[in-house]
Amino acid sequence: MLRIAISFDYDSPAGYRQSFHMRDFPGNADYEGTQLLLNVLRRHGVKASFGIVGQAALPGEPPDQCQDQIREIHRAGHEIASHSMTHRFIPPMRDEELFEEVSSSKGALEACIGAPIQGFIPPFNRPSHFPAAGAFSISEVLGLDGRGRGRQSIGTMLKTLKKAGFGWSRVSFQSKWTQLSRRFGTAKDHPPVQPFVHSGIVAIPLHETGFGFAARNLIRKWIGANHVLTLYGHPNQALSANRQNVKELDGLLSEFSSDRKGRALEFKTMGEIAGMIHAHEADSRTKESDLQKAQDSVPRIVSVVRSFTKT
Repeated sequence: MLRIAISFDYDSPAGYRQSFHMRDFPGNADYEGTQLLLNVLRRHGVKASFGIVGQAALPGEPPDQCQDQIREIHRAGHEIASHSMTHRFIPPMRDEELFEEVSSSKGALEACIGAPIQGFIPPFNRPSHFPAAGAFSISEVLGLDGRGRGRQSIGTMLKTLKKAGFGWSRVSFQSKWTQLSRRFGTAKDHPPVQPFVHSGIVAIPLHETGFGFAARNLIRKWIGANHVLTLYGHPNQALSANRQNVKELDGLLSEFSSDRKGRALEFKTMGEIAGMIHAHEADSRTKESDLQKAQDSVPRIVSVVRSFTKT
């Protein structure tokens, strides 16, 4: 069965101030957009994950602080995840800066909803530099974004998240081999990169932005397959004219409603996907342990048989 995880990046005005292109965005855009998204998700019976900037969970008044709305999202059964504390650009951060940024957001959100926070959604979908997977970002390493030379990769970020008590993180990267093969038209029709465990954290790759033609085509392509697909949008884009708007989300959920009923696909939160991966890892370890015990017992059995045949 195809499993689809939808997540939303709730930037809040704190995020707009850190943004490359949204510093003049209306302060209430996330607040109002979230209400529209919640209505559509409720109507279709779909649960999603909302990565929320920690500052929005502090006491105060909307639109900078939105405790009541965050609690409403949580009460509706959606997952609350961290989108950092202040929406800073992660690549140039030192390890101690990153730890403070993610742990403080975790604490603020947990105090707001009274429940544990397990997930992390990186601002700007960065870092994308991940040498362990053959993904290299020259712009991050050299600081070509104008925010400082890169110190963090996906690998180092995941280690810090583990230290801060997180269980999963959304990640976005593409190997250089994949980039080159697509550029020259030699890319093979490989399945989308699936969630994996790195440094004790479940890393959940992002596959598509928005809910328009590209997202629907991706779902059609892999429907019925035993894969995970991840889509994302921004609440502040719910009324925009792009593929992240609420009408596109409504259209996508409507189009595949019969497939959900036929159990060809289902929608899961990112946390539920992470739980499945952790369970699979634990089951694999148990089977490996049982196999090792069985192998270890063979010499003892042989020894007993030999002893018995001698007597």
